[in-house]
Amino acid sequence: MVRDLRSPAETGNVKFQLHCPMTFATRILATFIVLLGIHQIGDLHATPSDQPPTAKNGILDLGDWDFEKDGRLNLNGEWLFYWQDFLTPQSVTSGDIKSPTGIINFPGYWNGLKIEETELGGKGYGTYRLTVLLSRPYPSLAVKIKDIQTAYTLFVNGEKVASAGTVGQNWRSSIPKYYPTVADFQTDRTKLDLVLHVSNYHHRKGGVWENIILGSETEIRKLREDTLVVEIFLIGCILIMGIYHLGLFLHRKKDRGSLFFGTFCMIIALRSMTTGERYLNIMLPELSWELVHKLEYASFYFAVPLFALFLHSVFAREYSKLILRIQQVIGYLFTLLVIITPGTIYTHSVQIYQAFTALSGIYFSYVIILAAIRRREGANFISLGFFFLFIITINEILHSNQIIHTGFYLPFGMFVFILSQAILISFRFSKTYEVVESQTLELIDTNNAYRKEISERKKLEENLVDSHKKFEQSRIAIILGLAKLAEYRDEDTGAHLERMREYSKILAKELSQQDDYLGYITDAYIEDLYHSSILHDIGKVGVADSVLLKPAKLTEDEFEIIKTHPTIGGDAISNVESRIDVQSFLTLGKEIAYYHHEKWDGSGYPNQLKGKQIPLSARIIALADVYDALTSERPYKKAFSHEKATSIINEGKGKHFDPIIVEAFENQQELFDEIRRKFKDE
Repeated sequence: MVRDLRSPAETGNVKFQLHCPMTFATRILATFIVLLGIHQIGDLHATPSDQPPTAKNGILDLGDWDFEKDGRLNLNGEWLFYWQDFLTPQSVTSGDIKSPTGIINFPGYWNGLKIEETELGGKGYGTYRLTVLLSRPYPSLAVKIKDIQTAYTLFVNGEKVASAGTVGQNWRSSIPKYYPTVADFQTDRTKLDLVLHVSNYHHRKGGVWENIILGSETEIRKLREDTLVVEIFLIGCILIMGIYHLGLFLHRKKDRGSLFFGTFCMIIALRSMTTGERYLNIMLPELSWELVHKLEYASFYFAVPLFALFLHSVFAREYSKLILRIQQVIGYLFTLLVIITPGTIYTHSVQIYQAFTALSGIYFSYVIILAAIRRREGANFISLGFFFLFIITINEILHSNQIIHTGFYLPFGMFVFILSQAILISFRFSKTYEVVESQTLELIDTNNAYRKEISERKKLEENLVDSHKKFEQSRIAIILGLAKLAEYRDEDTGAHLERMREYSKILAKELSQQDDYLGYITDAYIEDLYHSSILHDIGKVGVADSVLLKPAKLTEDEFEIIKTHPTIGGDAISNVESRIDVQSFLTLGKEIAYYHHEKWDGSGYPNQLKGKQIPLSARIIALADVYDALTSERPYKKAFSHEKATSIINEGKGKHFDPIIVEAFENQQELFDEIRRKFKDE
């Protein structure tokens, strides 16, 4: 049995007190919001009369109230309360009524009420009862009911008029449901007995936390329709703006601010459909309470880090990356908590997250004010909408904790914020248009000036092309001319120069595919090597005919004379190159002439260079020259077969020749054989 907690001085029923400590800052915020008149917005708070009657000791006397003249009113005040008891409507009608556990302020949670020194939690069930005395019978009345935690059934004069979910005496029998509705009823009496059964086993708080409005059926239904129209309009505006910004992001993916803001709008639209008139329940009544409630909480938790990302994208210099990361981690962890835990657990996190939201809002304000001081573009527009949205958010926090009784107006706050964004976008478009218009005029002037230069530029380009062609022709002519000097001295060379060009080109192309030479052996390098390769023996013009044209084997002294031709050729080309200011094809020609008889192991001549001390061009020509000499007939030897020449070159791998170039030769030896056959000596 519940013990009576009345003091000796009390003559009425027990009045339960809800323990909701408020900080000084919270009281200031609550007072500020009330002074702003937020409670005047919407359908739940203002009535046509300045001082509507309230219930006293479970009785609401409306003897001086006329619904047709005075309008609707909230059934606020002191209701009789029966804890852990479902009072039957028949017992009320018959007068066989139990004594109430006490009196409870309506609307209000039963959390924190003390019964026999025990403070109630959120879980449990009970009955709210109110007697309404009318001035006269009304043909048709109605009540507007919003959220009751978390299941209820309402009886008027013994008749069931409304319900949401299934009330029960335990977790198994109680089925939660949010479903704001309008319930009409008819009576020919001047007395209404309201019996409200409420049960909660799925939320941290139980009881009635929204006003119930009584009035004529016509007015109440119009009120519901008007409220729905306004909410649907606001939700539609938010959705459209969200889709618009996501569309901007798809066309310009560098603008991540559009992605964050568009997603933020979609999340707020979702939350707006799960609060207030809970439009999502109207569209999809089969959705479970758990799913809708998770969407309500998750959308709130996820919106804060999402807005932080948007604000950081707009004012990156003012926004601390560390604070952004902290906000993201906290927001995502709380969102995950909602997803993986039941309502009896995650609903306990809301007050902590509300405090986090308030702190984040303060930091958001700081960032926007700092951006405005630094005259960042858009700061003034964003600040106007944000501060209104921030006040609305604080109102929702205070209202959800029953500190004030106003309502959920997040769609209004978001609409104002979006409006400020729309103004900012139009301002930016206008500014962009002015810039484009100015630049267009400048471009017209510039184009006119450029047109005068086009013909001259074309003439210059044609001259440059002609000059380049002549230069290429001159370069090739010089190379061929120089090479012919040596060829005329050596009657047995035949098509040697043609083959040398082709061999060097094949090797260079093969080497260009290897990692070591990527970017070094370019098309230009291959072209220069192709033409310069025939300069390798130009130094032979300085060798006496008696030595150069000797049909028999050379003596040691004669061979020493032959060994001078690389130096003679290199010096000659170097002398020509020194008269040219820039590096040219002659550079490769000089390297080839000087070093094509050097060997990989350092046993070559004239300088006994070793390994990569030998220029790449000379290493390539060295292999090509030996292959051609082996496969060509000379006065002192017969031509070797391709296979024999290939075997000799492989034996010289790492000794005479660069191993990598030998591998390139092996990969392309069939092409070598084809060139040998194609340019065979007459």
